[in-house]
Amino acid sequence: MNLSTIEAEKLLEEQKRKCSGPVKKSRPGPYEPDEGPESNLSKKIRAYGKGHGYPIQVNRQSKKAKGFAEPGWPDVVMALPGGRTMYLELKCDKGKLTEDQVKYKLMFMQLGHEWHEVRSYRQFLDIVEVI
Repeated sequence: MNLSTIEAEKLLEEQKRKCSGPVKKSRPGPYEPDEGPESNLSKKIRAYGKGHGYPIQVNRQSKKAKGFAEPGWPDVVMALPGGRTMYLELKCDKGKLTEDQVKYKLMFMQLGHEWHEVRSYRQFLDIVEVI
């Protein structure tokens, strides 16, 4: 899929509008990234999904285990009530999206799916608890 810069910018703005709705709980300030590796955040999110009975798939692509997941595929896919499915890319403090991750982000957004880059458990809770 090839998007022009203008199409990509429009898509990003549309996704921001969709995801800026009300949340059940108000949490102050910007999100501080969780300390430690992405795997710590991944474990918390997996526990949340399983604890609430939501189907969840956590994909951790390591350099040693290439081929398990397509490069750029999101780290977490979670099915929520009401037909809502979230695709989450987990990043530690200084992690950046790869070119493949950006491509998937834009593809999911163009298709109307919910995609988020998550750096903290608090941020995840605000995303998952959108009314």
